[in-house]
Amino acid sequence: MKIYITYTKNSFTNKQIEDLSQIGELIFLEDTFDLDKAEYLNDESEKILLVDPDWYNWDINANHLSKIKNLKAVCLSTTAFDWIDLEYCRKHNILVSNIPKYSTDSVAEYAVFLMMCLAKKFPLQMKADYKMDYSIPMLTNEIRNKTVGIIGLGTIGTKVAEMCKGLGMNIMYWNRTDKNNDYKKVDIDTIFETADFIIPTFATNEETRKLITDERINKMKGNALINVINNPEELYNHQLLIKLAEEEKISYAFEIHDDKKMYKYKGNIMATAPYAFYTKEAIDRLVEIWCKNVISIANNKPQNILN
Repeated sequence: MKIYITYTKNSFTNKQIEDLSQIGELIFLEDTFDLDKAEYLNDESEKILLVDPDWYNWDINANHLSKIKNLKAVCLSTTAFDWIDLEYCRKHNILVSNIPKYSTDSVAEYAVFLMMCLAKKFPLQMKADYKMDYSIPMLTNEIRNKTVGIIGLGTIGTKVAEMCKGLGMNIMYWNRTDKNNDYKKVDIDTIFETADFIIPTFATNEETRKLITDERINKMKGNALINVINNPEELYNHQLLIKLAEEEKISYAFEIHDDKKMYKYKGNIMATAPYAFYTKEAIDRLVEIWCKNVISIANNKPQNILN
């Protein structure tokens, strides 16, 4: 058995490397590579791949998978799994696992951090090089007694709600099912029309990509949307939100792969690199679960299997 790991070796403890070595030969591919020249394509041994999306540009498709001989399993380093062709893997008996709930606190904290940045006009302060300015556009807001609308009250949404409640905010949410009687369940349109801060925390799939429509975005008036769940350009009309924020009708925070980041935008727009998940604690949990997923598959007792 060969175990190919597209990740940095120093992210694993000596004990984890020792445990993985008990089930197969470890091969670390620490640098990004041309997928058509991947080392494992010339290896006919039975193998498990531990894959990180940055090595694959968030796309492991059937074309690439079909070139890999004797592939037993693909272990993703993410909770999200829309970047691998699950149907192909199912048809060819390739197990796929993910890492659930490893970054719940990290992502929820980052969402609240971005919300605070918008409330305190931090993007405007940064773009003004922190020049003292007591004009109306720089007037900030308190968040106590404000309303946060959470779209999707799963693990991360619930954690965001708990944090916001602790800050003295009112909580409303939309979810396909009732989740918590402590919070007010409303329809999505009510969230866009009335919530001071809107935080989507739903799992991304074909169905949920239809939730945040242009019509709903255009119902926003003076409120803010904070996105920490996925690439905004794949989730809704990102450019429409940018336009409304630059016209000072709303505020907007998001993560994006873009070297220019927030300084390219006008208005109260907070744009950061995708750091929401990236805490020491979350990465430690990620690698620990990742290793356990591999060992469970090798022992024919697979855990966290998607297909």
